[in-house]
Amino acid sequence: MRDNTLWRDIALGTGAFLLTGFAGSALVRSATPVVEIRGAGMSPQMQERLEESATASLFGQFRSSIADFLWLKVDKYMHNGVELRGLTAQEKKGDTPLARTAEEDVEGGFEQHAEETTIVPSAKKDWRGIIGDVERAVQPYEDMSNHKHRDPKETLPLYRLMTASNPQFVPGYVYGAAMISRDRTKYPEALAFLREGEANNPNSIEIKAEIGMMHVAKIREYRAGIRPLAEAIVIASRRDPGTLTDDEKEAWQNAYRWLVLSYRYTGDRKIAYQVAVAGLKQFPGDVTCRKQLEIERNGEWNRYVATPGDEAK
Repeated sequence: MRDNTLWRDIALGTGAFLLTGFAGSALVRSATPVVEIRGAGMSPQMQERLEESATASLFGQFRSSIADFLWLKVDKYMHNGVELRGLTAQEKKGDTPLARTAEEDVEGGFEQHAEETTIVPSAKKDWRGIIGDVERAVQPYEDMSNHKHRDPKETLPLYRLMTASNPQFVPGYVYGAAMISRDRTKYPEALAFLREGEANNPNSIEIKAEIGMMHVAKIREYRAGIRPLAEAIVIASRRDPGTLTDDEKEAWQNAYRWLVLSYRYTGDRKIAYQVAVAGLKQFPGDVTCRKQLEIERNGEWNRYVATPGDEAK
């Protein structure tokens, strides 16, 4: 069963969040303290700053909740309303039906799922009998072993809404730009969206790496991609590796890859080699960096220098 009411659910859910937030904000402003705390050594100015800080913290949590809610709804919408979850340790050892993206969609840019299955179990694995049959009849459910996705362009308003509600929600900018850039004519719009994200998140490894990728892989402005990619690498290298998320680690590695390619295509062989060596110290198995060393050993670097109008090799 496919979910045809998802946009209604999103609207209702977002409206409930907004109503709760406005109501909470009004209550904070209108509440009269039962006990005065100024006598506890706090000046009126200090108390005012404390109240403002508390309100800002509450509003920040509210904004994050909206963005998280919309993020989950995007995933649900792209999968026709079917909700997915990660496998348990026991399921990983068994033969639980896995959610797998159709090859056609993978070739179109969608990521392959890793160890996920449907929240509503398949009939084959459902011990509940008729109760399970009823749930699959009334809840969005379909076989996800070779599934396709809805048109990503339909979700663009949600990405804009989640970043508007929480400008620090990095995935909203990264994936939103990816959805925009599926249309070649809108590369400038995707780049502008990422620049907005960069302004709101100047230390984001993911956003800077994505900006560099846009320049190198899509717009093919190789030199324009160098600065954001180098900045992403510097930011990542200054962080404690143990604090980096999986997405940040992936963006760090991608920054090395695209920076190597930037210098490869502009003919800066010495710097390309140096970046490749540095990249392999962090990510020893990286194919792009290893390829650059191979190009240098074989003296083939001149083959890869791009000229205006060339397609990157």
